[in-house]
Amino acid sequence: MKELKPIDYKILFELMKDSHRSDRQLAKALGVSQPTVTRRRAMLEENYIEGYTVIPKFGQIGFEITAITFLKSKLKYQTGDEKTKAIQKMKEWYMKQTNVILVSEGRGMGWDAVCISLHENFASFAEFIRTHDSELSDWVVESQTFSADLKGGILIKPFHLKYLASLK
Repeated sequence: MKELKPIDYKILFELMKDSHRSDRQLAKALGVSQPTVTRRRAMLEENYIEGYTVIPKFGQIGFEITAITFLKSKLKYQTGDEKTKAIQKMKEWYMKQTNVILVSEGRGMGWDAVCISLHENFASFAEFIRTHDSELSDWVVESQTFSADLKGGILIKPFHLKYLASLK
């Protein structure tokens, strides 16, 4: 994989601020040529950009709850093919859950994985947790969830990637 150059970071961060701008608009904002932006953007899209998407106001489009579920799994006790198969089964289950936006291994506070999901209401959230605990019981030992109200809760800082643009 190619190493990123300063212009690549600038393009990435400009795209995080507003990904629907044309290469010509990006070039003008960055003070470089449009062919440079086009060439570097193609490399970024191939190697460093997962995709382009909008970030909706979830509470206004039908989601009332965002849930961060911390998990303890049996995976740390498995090795080889057994572990590979278990990870594959979990991956298949989570990929079918269209309301789940991230699942990742991690470490901290006694947990070893985290799941972030969105829910239309408390009933759909409760059903998700019941199904999750039931269908993943071969691999998940324990889970605890922190939920946030997307409709009436106090929003201190909305989710957006544009904030990262000031890092570099």
